[in-house]
Amino acid sequence: MMSSKEHSRQLVVLDVDGGVDDAQAMMLALTQPHVQVLAITCVAGNVHLDQVCQNVLRVLKVFSRLEVPVFAGASLSLLGTHVDAGHYLGQDGMGDVPDPDPPPADLVQSEHAVSALLRLSGEYPGEINLIATGPLTNLALALRMDPDFPARLRKLTLMGGNIYGLGNVTPSAEYNFWCDPEAAHVVLEGYGSLFPITVVPWETCVQDHDISWDTWDDICAIPTERGQFHAAIQQQMISTQKKHRLFSAHFHTFDPYAVAVALCPEILCKTFYVYARVELKGDITRGTMVCDYNDKWGKPPNVQVVKKLHLPSVLTMLCKALE
Repeated sequence: MMSSKEHSRQLVVLDVDGGVDDAQAMMLALTQPHVQVLAITCVAGNVHLDQVCQNVLRVLKVFSRLEVPVFAGASLSLLGTHVDAGHYLGQDGMGDVPDPDPPPADLVQSEHAVSALLRLSGEYPGEINLIATGPLTNLALALRMDPDFPARLRKLTLMGGNIYGLGNVTPSAEYNFWCDPEAAHVVLEGYGSLFPITVVPWETCVQDHDISWDTWDDICAIPTERGQFHAAIQQQMISTQKKHRLFSAHFHTFDPYAVAVALCPEILCKTFYVYARVELKGDITRGTMVCDYNDKWGKPPNVQVVKKLHLPSVLTMLCKALE
């Protein structure tokens, strides 16, 4: 169980790419009583950077938390590419639900997200839980600008990558790592050399954490303003999941698990440590996270892989966040 010291105060920075499940992750973090969200940094991924920032502000407004500073970061991958996920999440990343009274864009801070990460880590050395739920471009740039940055973090938790070579954007690569494989490589090598990075891989989300449609329908029926907003923005994702089944006929989500295990590690049921790298050159396997299960490279583990968590606890957290 988490110690009283861990529950007393946790400082969190979220690095997000503006999709529906990023919104769910934000909802969890914003409503945990022992958590202070210092900032939300934005990176292009599910949608383009300006839309990511707007989506973050929209969630903050619904949750009456517009005082949380929002920073715009990388608009392209390290190699200058970007492919969004509008076909899955809606062109705006949140189901294309109209927003009749959007928060003003000038609420986004003028400071670049990478500069904000470096500054905050200096102001709160050893205290920040950094949780990344999109491509890792901002984190790679932060390391390149200041090699001491990872050493000032308390821990790093990611949603992304894969452990069995099963992909959701190519046959073998997960979306967040595939969007910027070079950044994922930099983060696993650079941050993981100091401490094992907690990774929630894509296969874990879809293979071992099915949510029945009856359960998810109950969550979507929460009648509060927050609950109605949550239900509305995910209707396109729900429709896509019902049409194109993943590994089962049930509902799956992704990014909230990274927040849940980072902030409440007592919900972890099964993890393992392994050394992992990201494939950069393969024509078929680019962006795949390759785990050295048989210790062929002889290197110490750089990731703690989340294999199973207590799903009812996560769903309870989400329900409370929406009440």
